[in-house]
Amino acid sequence: MIVRVLKKRRVYLALFLCLSFSAGASELCRATGPLERAQIKRIVDGDTIHLSDGRKVRLVGINTPELDHKSGNHQAYAEQATQFLESHLDGYVFIQKAKSDQDRYGRKLYYLFDKDRISLTSQLLFEGLGYRIAVPPNLAYQACFVDAENAARKANKRLWQHNLQWQPQAGFAIARVNISSVTRNRGGWWLETQQDLVINLPPYVSDYWPAQTVFGLEGKTIEIRGWQHHRKNRNNAFKSWVLSVRHPNDLREIKDLNPN
Repeated sequence: MIVRVLKKRRVYLALFLCLSFSAGASELCRATGPLERAQIKRIVDGDTIHLSDGRKVRLVGINTPELDHKSGNHQAYAEQATQFLESHLDGYVFIQKAKSDQDRYGRKLYYLFDKDRISLTSQLLFEGLGYRIAVPPNLAYQACFVDAENAARKANKRLWQHNLQWQPQAGFAIARVNISSVTRNRGGWWLETQQDLVINLPPYVSDYWPAQTVFGLEGKTIEIRGWQHHRKNRNNAFKSWVLSVRHPNDLREIKDLNPN
């Protein structure tokens, strides 16, 4: 009798695990196209690794919380994101170059995949350990990344337990803001907010946004994400902070005003 009960429990557990994996599998991205197998020297943080051949690699499509390697004042979930990569990579990784494959810091921009050819970006997003980001022309797997992040958001996982209040600090930012006015000049679109922040849609990506769509954002609440910087030698008539958005996936109108 006890043996039968144990066997049933094993069956139920196996079925539960199978169903749990299936529930999340559709949000995870499987590699398409050729991959290169590479040895790992060091995992720096949740979105950066060093390869044994000297290449420094930045994952495409995600920004994870920052580790403070100097003083240890890590951002929330930075250690968990790093540990997630460490636990899913056993000395090697499969890589795929992005269209634009190097950033201004000399790091290689690659899509990374585990031994099962599943995107590590999508896995981190699915676990709520990073925020999705779209930077043209590196837009492969974006639809899947959106699904993975939305699943974490719906489940209120980790980073999605925090509200999206705007903060005046340099670096990556995600926030909800109200648009008070919209203008356009040689520098692109400028969306003024009620905070000390202006959102810039640079001219080289302006084709992604029809004019009617952008002007229609005036008076609306939107969610934006991207990298922001503080203006130097600024005119007091202008906002102190500028956040650049480069793709419509990273700027959306909010129609329900719940905290997340």
